[in-house]
Amino acid sequence: MDTPGRGRPEDLSSKEVENALGYPNYRRLWINNLIYMFVSNGQRFAIGWLVLDGLGGNETRQGMAVFMLGIPVAFIVMQAGVLADRVDRRSLLISSQSGLLLVVFATLILLGLNQLTYPWVLFLCVLSGVAQAFGHPVRQALIPLLVPEHLLMNAVALNALAMTSSMILSAPLVKIAGDLFDFEGVFGLQLVLLVVGLFVLRRLETPPVTKSPKRRLIQEAASAFRHVVNDLRLRVLFLLLAVASISVNAAVMVTMQAKVKEELQRDSGDMAYLLGVMAVGIAITSVFVMRKGDMKRKGGKFQRAMMCGSALVIGMGQVSSFGVLLILFFLMGLAGGFFITMNQGLIQSATPRDLMGRVMGLYLLVQFGLMPIGALGLGWAATAVGAGNVVSVCGAVALLIVSWTHLGFSTIRNLD
Repeated sequence: MDTPGRGRPEDLSSKEVENALGYPNYRRLWINNLIYMFVSNGQRFAIGWLVLDGLGGNETRQGMAVFMLGIPVAFIVMQAGVLADRVDRRSLLISSQSGLLLVVFATLILLGLNQLTYPWVLFLCVLSGVAQAFGHPVRQALIPLLVPEHLLMNAVALNALAMTSSMILSAPLVKIAGDLFDFEGVFGLQLVLLVVGLFVLRRLETPPVTKSPKRRLIQEAASAFRHVVNDLRLRVLFLLLAVASISVNAAVMVTMQAKVKEELQRDSGDMAYLLGVMAVGIAITSVFVMRKGDMKRKGGKFQRAMMCGSALVIGMGQVSSFGVLLILFFLMGLAGGFFITMNQGLIQSATPRDLMGRVMGLYLLVQFGLMPIGALGLGWAATAVGAGNVVSVCGAVALLIVSWTHLGFSTIRNLD
């Protein structure tokens, strides 16, 4: 339970505050999320770098390490969402981040002793993934609890801005730390940031947890699934999230890399430039939504953004110029910024506060759990018909489905 006497952290009824960062507890969460996502994104890059260059591994070993880092989300995130509705959320955040800090510290010790072997890397990747999986749902679930409803889109957009900023900055700064201080500097930087993040959490206050009869974790998770299925708004929003994850996201984030190498005859590492300009586009629209968050008919705007993004993916699959791809990826980022912020914001607006952690667990499971499945299927299809054609088909399927929901469900189109 929450600390006795800890009520609602702040008065959220005031209309005078125009930005979610004006609420101290949201500001503390945002700063911690920025640090946490920087470490999370930087760690994915650092692990691949360590395996390939530090341990002399190949691409298969690198892929396995990154897989071990991400797979705990699929198995734990729903249970973590249940805990986010049951226990003190501040304590859960601190425990998750402390666990990640211990994993990074253990990595540093093994590096210092020259004992960090590939099996140790895989083991530490699993532990790191577990620690992060327990922290993800509560980070998302806290956002609508720390700001008033009219600033929810503003708060979600700010969180997306933190995410994209970390995507843009983490790899270059980790590379600089590694060039200056070897891999000890890479993980030392992460350790320092996690300590700073824990210091920020020390003053965070969270709303009390609503008392409810305790049931098994599987029953609690099932209650979130039933709620989503029984609510038309959530059902359609989750459908579009699933479509984006298994088709568009898998095509853009994974299959496009094969197209760059096989059809454009470039180094697959050049995909980093495409992802970089896409992240810039996401950041730009995140700032726009942050400033104009209290818009009318957000549902229709969200659907139109997905239509634009899907149409861009169709084009990505067919172009043969890397320069044109850079432009398309930037435009995809602009559309993606709307999709990310509005989909999450609309889902949170339609979710009861006492179910927020569980629904956010389901949200993260769909968002991150379906993409590897999609990537696996698209990889098989790409060997048969070509990577570019597979990418275009994914865009066409997504465009067809989102257009159907836009025309067929006025309730979603008119969501505020």
